Amino acid sequence: MEYLTGKGKMAGVLLRALIFSYLMTTAALLILAFAMLKLQPDGRTAELAILAVYVLSCFVGGWYAGRKAGRRKFLQGLLVGILYFVLLFLISGLGDRAVQSDLVQGALAFVLCAFGGMLGGMVS
Repeated sequence: MEYLTGKGKMAGVLLRALIFSYLMTTAALLILAFAMLKLQPDGRTAELAILAVYVLSCFVGGWYAGRKAGRRKFLQGLLVGILYFVLLFLISGLGDRAVQSDLVQGALAFVLCAFGGMLGGMVS
């Protein structure tokens, strides 16, 4: 937890990266919803597109965190991806759907979010 020293500088960077990732997710999902309305793809295509939006958002958040971190960039990106998924999981759990029924898809989303964030940190 040494990266939280310095008056919470890294914690602030992670928070900004998460906010940026979620803003990007919101915009991308709105565009995707409009495209799905017009194109009417099947369910599997829509699920893959949503996962792609999550990965891209984690990539951008990881890139931002890695850019600001200076060292251990891939760990900062990985942390952004994991925190992104945890918040996504908690928010999704507040809905009507049973969480256990989507366990495999949730595990896949976790791995993809963590990988996307880590890759963003490595690229930065």
